[in-house]
Amino acid sequence: MHHRPALALAAASVLTALAAVPALADPLPSTTGLSGLRQATVDRADAALNNPRSFKLAGSNTLHSSTVKKAQNRNVLELSGSNDNRVVYNDYNGNSWCGSFIAAMWTGHTMPDPAAFPRIPTSYESSQAWRTDPRVADRWHPYTGARQALPAPGDVLVWSDDGSSRAGHVGLVVKVTASTRTILTVEGNVDGDEIARKSYTWGTGGPQRAGKTFRGYTSRE
Repeated sequence: MHHRPALALAAASVLTALAAVPALADPLPSTTGLSGLRQATVDRADAALNNPRSFKLAGSNTLHSSTVKKAQNRNVLELSGSNDNRVVYNDYNGNSWCGSFIAAMWTGHTMPDPAAFPRIPTSYESSQAWRTDPRVADRWHPYTGARQALPAPGDVLVWSDDGSSRAGHVGLVVKVTASTRTILTVEGNVDGDEIARKSYTWGTGGPQRAGKTFRGYTSRE
C-alpha cells in the first residue's frame, strides 16, 4: 500500500515521456523485414519529410521553419524561392546539401564527424563521394542494367551531372516494390531547398532524372 504513490509517479513519468515524442505525419508505406539499422534510417527520412525543419536566409542568422506540404510530398525550406542552401542538415553552411542530408539520415546526427561513423564517406557533402570513397567501395553497386538486383530501403542512389563525374545528386531509398521495379525515395536539396518524396521506375538507364546519369547505389549495410 505504501508503494502506490511511487508507482503512480513512475507511471505518470512514462506517460509524460511518451507524450513528448512527436507522431510522424503521413507515414511511408509499411516496410517489413528490415534490419533495425535500415528501419531507423527510413524512419528518420519520414520524420524529415513530414515535420518542420529549420533554415536561414542569406545574410541572416534568423531561424525559419520549413513548410510541410503533405499532399505534394514536399517539405520546403525556403521563403519566396530563396534557395540559399542554408539548412539545418548542412549546419547552414551554404553548400549543396543532398549528401549531408543522407549522412544525417544514416547516422541521426547533423554534419556527423566521419571519424565517429566510418561507414559514411569522409567527404559526404559531395554527392559523388557516396560512390567513390574507399569507405563505401565494398558496398557500391554500379548500374548494370534494367534487370539489376534492386537496392533496399536505406540504400543511396547516386547520379552524376551529364558531362561531369564530379557533381550530381543522391537520394535515399525508402521503399522498393519488386513486382513493378519501382523505387520510392526521400531526397534533400531537390527542386531547390526542399526535402521531397520521389518515385522512379528501375528500367533502361536506371532511375532517371533530367540532366543526370544514374551511376548505381551504395548499400546501407
